[in-house]
Amino acid sequence: MSAVPGTVVVTGAAGGMGKPAAIRFASRGHSLLLCDLHAEPLEVLASVLRGTGVKVDILAGDIAAPDFPQQILDKLGETPISALIHTAGLSPTMADVDRIFAVNYDATEKLLAGLLPRFSQGACAVLISSVSAYMLSDPAMLGAIRKFVATGHREEIAPYMTNPGISYAISKKAVIHMVEREAAPFGAMGIRIVSVAPGFIDTPMGKAEAESNEQLRAMIGMVPQGRMGHGDEIASVVEFLCSNGASYISGTDIRVDGGIVGHLGMMHAGK
Repeated sequence: MSAVPGTVVVTGAAGGMGKPAAIRFASRGHSLLLCDLHAEPLEVLASVLRGTGVKVDILAGDIAAPDFPQQILDKLGETPISALIHTAGLSPTMADVDRIFAVNYDATEKLLAGLLPRFSQGACAVLISSVSAYMLSDPAMLGAIRKFVATGHREEIAPYMTNPGISYAISKKAVIHMVEREAAPFGAMGIRIVSVAPGFIDTPMGKAEAESNEQLRAMIGMVPQGRMGHGDEIASVVEFLCSNGASYISGTDIRVDGGIVGHLGMMHAGK
């Protein structure tokens, strides 16, 4: 990562993708603010990372709370943000339709709006989307999602929000469009914004989803790489996206999925 002054903020820092991301940035000497729902696992991780000599603060709370962005700013004091690694989110088995969308999309939008003025020049925000966003194929639904992100009018997508699985996929597709939308205002401030779409990742959340979904287990068996991914394989891409090597990457989504989306697309094309 480039020598951008400030703190790296990691949400979902105790989770399967946030934790390896925090470890990677700490190994490069960056100060960290680790955020997640519960304090205890955050403090365990923070204690380990502090042992490497880096400054690590924690903030426990609900990312969807209206004042959470301000809580982050209060915790930072006058320190600028050099990177935001936003991995916090809910999968289909974790909540109902409304809560999933509130956490995955609404809270993300509020977080970006609240933190944008505090980013350093040259900073980067990396959001986590999902390959589930690429499984949506209904043109009317896809158009409604894009229009919703452009206008904020929830009625565009409301008819499609029929179950937690579809709410999750819609929320992640909306995050991808949010990144596209925000590229210009971020760029005007000398900041980049990118999303990463993990495939089937071997984390507690990923395992829980696979155990509850037979179709998902079947798709995991079709991944060209022949396995689930690992949290650090997402974190390594996040680290690159925040580096000078990715200085011209913004407003786009990067799939890290072992090839499954492309493989499924070619299978359908061949039918």
